[in-house]
Amino acid sequence: MKKNLYINEGEIKRDCNVLKIANKKIPISMIDNVFVFEKVKMSISARNLLLKNKRNIIFLNKRYEFVGILLPEFLRSDFGNRLWQYENRNNLDCAKFIVFKKIEEIEKNINKNLDFMKLKLKQAKTLNETLGIEGQASRLMFDNLKKKLRKKGITEFEKRAYNPATDRINGVLSFLYTLYYSYVISEIISIGFDPYIGFLHQKRGKHAVFASDVMEEARVKLTFLCLEVLDEVYPDMFEDRYLTREGRKKVLKKFDEFLLEYDNSILKNFKEKKC
Repeated sequence: MKKNLYINEGEIKRDCNVLKIANKKIPISMIDNVFVFEKVKMSISARNLLLKNKRNIIFLNKRYEFVGILLPEFLRSDFGNRLWQYENRNNLDCAKFIVFKKIEEIEKNINKNLDFMKLKLKQAKTLNETLGIEGQASRLMFDNLKKKLRKKGITEFEKRAYNPATDRINGVLSFLYTLYYSYVISEIISIGFDPYIGFLHQKRGKHAVFASDVMEEARVKLTFLCLEVLDEVYPDMFEDRYLTREGRKKVLKKFDEFLLEYDNSILKNFKEKKC
C-alpha cells in the first residue's frame, strides 16, 4: 500500500528506481505524495523519478506553511468538472452545503445538538450570512477545544491564531491544517477541479479557496485530533511554539492514520456534482 513520505532533513537522492534518503532505500511503488520540509535537498534525478511516476512533491517551510507543489506532467483534464465548478461558483446552496457538513461534524465532536444553527443556515439569503454562521460554528468549535484542553491542564490556548502561531497548540493546529490543505490540493487537481475556484471562500492572493472549502469538515476532525497528538508531544517535544523533529514525526504518524480512515464527504459530493 502506498503511503505519504515526509522528509524532515537530509538529502533525497535516486538509486536506480528507488529513492535513497540517508541509509534508507524506498521503492517508488510504496510512495504516494512526498512532503518536503525546508532545508531538505533533492537531486534532479530524484525529482524526475517522482514526477515521471506521477507522484506529487509538496513543499513546506519551517513554520509548517505551504510553499508550493510540483505536479506530474500528466493530470486528468476533465473540462466538464471545471466548467460545472465555474458555472456554480456563485451558487449559495453549494456554500451552505459546506457549512452544513462542518456543523454536522462539530455536533458529533462536542456531543451537542446544533439544530438552531442549521435552521439559521437554511434561512440564510446571502453568502455573507452564510460566512457569519460558519464563523459562529468555528468559534463554538474552538471554545470547546479550549475547555477540553483545560481539562488536560493545558491553559496556554485562548483562541485560534496563526501567521504566526501564538502558542504551541496553535502551532500544532497550523501543522495539521497545512498538511491536509497541501494534500487536498493534489486530490482536487487529480480529479479535474480547479483548487482556486471556491464556493464558500472567496479568492484572495494565492490562496487555493476550493481546497479550504473542501477541508471545512476535515478541519473539525483535525482540530480534535490535536488533542490526541498533544497526549504524545506536549510539552517536551517543542522548540518555542513549534514541534521538534521527533514531535513532527509523531504528528505525521497520526496524520497518516487520519488519511487512511477519513473519506471527505464534501469532496465526494462535489465529484458527483451535488451540493
